[in-house]
Amino acid sequence: MHFGVILPNYGEGSSPDGIRRVAEAAEELGFDSVWATEHVIVGPEGIDPYGRVYAPFATLAWIAGWTERVKLGTSILLVPLHHPVHVAKETATLQELSGGRFLALGVGMGWHAPEYEAMGVPFEGRGRRGDETIRVVKALWSGAREYEGERWSFEDMTSEPQPDPLPEIWVGGSSELAIRRARELGDVWHPSRGSKVDHVRSVKGRYPELRVIPRTRPELVDEMLDAGADGAVVTFSDEAAMADFARRYLD
Repeated sequence: MHFGVILPNYGEGSSPDGIRRVAEAAEELGFDSVWATEHVIVGPEGIDPYGRVYAPFATLAWIAGWTERVKLGTSILLVPLHHPVHVAKETATLQELSGGRFLALGVGMGWHAPEYEAMGVPFEGRGRRGDETIRVVKALWSGAREYEGERWSFEDMTSEPQPDPLPEIWVGGSSELAIRRARELGDVWHPSRGSKVDHVRSVKGRYPELRVIPRTRPELVDEMLDAGADGAVVTFSDEAAMADFARRYLD
């Protein structure tokens, strides 16, 4: 059973001090992992809560420098907005510098069209772009020197270091396409905080071999576990709520 904590690296009141307090509490209380969220630039409808967001890889690298045990992950990285070679390099570096604590690249395809427009990336077709990004990243993690794809190709090229151990791919989203992506390209289905318990139960019933670790609230964890989830990544209101949860689930 895996229990992680969503970092407060986003939202109007987000700050280095707040991120540090939550990461330190997660380490001390025995949580398995901490997770950083991504948005890059948003329009008016995305300002609450994504107008202020600390970049996930920089945030996790900073945390790795003063923690010792807790694992690290993204929940989630908007992979269609990134060049896959750069993602592979950033994650491999984070894995090396953290001493192998980068557990998973949590990925999503995004919902906020103005963010894509502002970054010059087509919103349409983001799923196919994201799928190929995952394939390229996994190839580079494994030391591939060539790749031939629809959008990206390279031959006789080297990109080191390779991450050791290999991070997992956790696939966000609740659509049938996201579930297929998790089964074909990922290691874990990581539905978002808006996911319904009945949906998790239905998917786990159809694909019992699929590992499911939702992003959710503390009050839904028991129901998610009963529905077949293999853990949860939880958003807490404060460190006291984390301590209460730890006494119940981690002792």
